[in-house]
Amino acid sequence: MIYGVDYYPEHWDRSEWEHQAELMKEGGFNTVRMGEFDWKLFEKEEGKFDFSILDDAVEVLASKGIKVILGTPTAAPPKWLADRYDVLQRDRYGRVRAWGSRRECCANSRDYIEKSAVIVKKMVKHFAGNRNVIGWQIDNEFGCHASTRCYCENCRRAFAKWLKKRYEDIDSLNKTWGNVFWSLDYDSFEDVILPAYNSCEGENYPNFAHNPSLDLEYRRFASDSWVKYQRMQVDIIRKYSDLPITHNFMGHFSDIDYYKLGRDLDYVAWDNYPDNQWGGSEYQYVSMAHENMRGIKNKNFIVMEEQAGPCGWDVVGRTPEPGQLRLWAYQAIAHGCEGLVYFRFRTALFGMEQYWYGVLDHDGIPRRRFYEIKQTGEELKKLEEHIAGVSGDYEALIYKSYDDVWSHEIKRHKAGFDYRDLLYAYYKANSDLNVTAAVSDSDFSKYKVVYMPAHNVVTGREIKKLEEYVENGGTLVLTYRSGTRDYYNNMRATTVPGAFAKLAGIEVSEFSTPDGRVKLEGDIFADGCGIAADEDSATGRLWCDIIEPKGAKVLACYAEDYYKGKAAITVNEYGRGKVYYAGCDMDGNTLKTFVKYISEGCGITTTELPEGVELVKRADGCMFLLNHNRTACETEITGTNMLTGEVFDGRIEGYGAYCIKKHIDEKV
Repeated sequence: MIYGVDYYPEHWDRSEWEHQAELMKEGGFNTVRMGEFDWKLFEKEEGKFDFSILDDAVEVLASKGIKVILGTPTAAPPKWLADRYDVLQRDRYGRVRAWGSRRECCANSRDYIEKSAVIVKKMVKHFAGNRNVIGWQIDNEFGCHASTRCYCENCRRAFAKWLKKRYEDIDSLNKTWGNVFWSLDYDSFEDVILPAYNSCEGENYPNFAHNPSLDLEYRRFASDSWVKYQRMQVDIIRKYSDLPITHNFMGHFSDIDYYKLGRDLDYVAWDNYPDNQWGGSEYQYVSMAHENMRGIKNKNFIVMEEQAGPCGWDVVGRTPEPGQLRLWAYQAIAHGCEGLVYFRFRTALFGMEQYWYGVLDHDGIPRRRFYEIKQTGEELKKLEEHIAGVSGDYEALIYKSYDDVWSHEIKRHKAGFDYRDLLYAYYKANSDLNVTAAVSDSDFSKYKVVYMPAHNVVTGREIKKLEEYVENGGTLVLTYRSGTRDYYNNMRATTVPGAFAKLAGIEVSEFSTPDGRVKLEGDIFADGCGIAADEDSATGRLWCDIIEPKGAKVLACYAEDYYKGKAAITVNEYGRGKVYYAGCDMDGNTLKTFVKYISEGCGITTTELPEGVELVKRADGCMFLLNHNRTACETEITGTNMLTGEVFDGRIEGYGAYCIKKHIDEKV
């Protein structure tokens, strides 16, 4: 497997390279990623190319048995490009994103595209056939620093062409978008504006300034622009090289449709920083990010930047405690990672990321973190047969739609509502019950249950697929704000849940957006895990659909307010399957109870473990047991520790990580 570091030889005197490479070898690293920010080094003057610094670095690394993944350097353009050509982005206020950092160029700038193509072609041809180069990374973190959407003239012209291809004539666009509202009809595609700052934008509603159809279509266009820009680079590389190509994605980041961005790549890579200057992430939030990355292509991935120390830009983040770096590595592996590349080898002495610590500190001396990462690499070698090509034993799917992300951002329904938070709530509830859940938009038939929280932008084709899935025995879970919009972000002229009414067997007669909490009651909470046993538990803090069953069975009702006794949660039998509808948001315990009820109803085994302990089942019959707590604890899980071959008795150390093979007569 790939076990490596991100390395920037240009940051160090050449006299240090061999020593640094020797330390990499000592640390067990076999791969380096480099080159992704070096455009100016390679093309100091326009049209004059020199890759000698990278040539030398590749050879030094090769002498220690270390291979290289090269990054195309287009994320950090040289100043001569910004000075001579129209390449810089404009924000929604018309301000130029000045040169001097990274990611300031526009994906629709002809000049940026052409000059990017030149440097990529020169670089790939130069390294074609170099046996020490094993792969390519396109650019670096598309969309970071809010750079996905640009509002320049290049984008306006490109958007007009994009719309013309989709709608063919302007009258069709006007009708589809409802531009008769506020006299917004266009006379031509060239008239169509970008959703930039306007008179309706204010402090309290920054996303509500434009026609929702225009806004959603522009977000799709902006995403497609970067997909197209990446494809340009991919096509060039494939012409001169047969090496695998990737890009380093960013987990939960959702300004770009990652499913589309991933189609042209051989595999997905991403950058994982569980705890940095901006705060630590809940371990399940990190796990969900890993699954999101696997779900892009429904195949295993690598982490191209794995946290190796405290991380920060203007202030220093928290230092990972002993055992956490190892734990985070195992967490990644458990969720489908097949290779780890740590960011970075030695911490930079200058520039923006002086506080973004790597495997080594500024002084370059190996210490605790170095040896912990070294130990982890040695262990993972022993487990490789349980890593390469092995996926999770998935029984549930959390369905994520980038159209839904954008539609809900544009029209949030209520202050405090966040579609991605709702997705995470359902993922976390499954994780709390140690149900291994995928995150994707993939084939429903693979899963016993599909969770579609607030699936808002839905097409007739998708409804047909879901009907077939449920008819054949699948379980579908819908929630409030599902099926209310069409593909163009218009409201449906049908009773909520709109496109899902037949499947769900209900109508929503009205809804409430309560200021406080609204409690539930129902038999599904009778086991004491939910609201019946906890006075503080509640639901309906954001939304309460008042449901009228039309064939569906009532599972829970509201226990207060004017709609007391009205249905809140239902289930409808459809063919050989079931469709659940949750008309309200739920607190953690209540949602966990609901998910447990659903899981047991479709034959999924749930497992209760101490809080902070994560179990990930794998398709080869093994499981990863991860303790995200500082202290040790006991579990009832036993089996064989695949790292040592010894019997595992259920005790897990603080920040401990284990690969366990269950005994043949035991089930989890």
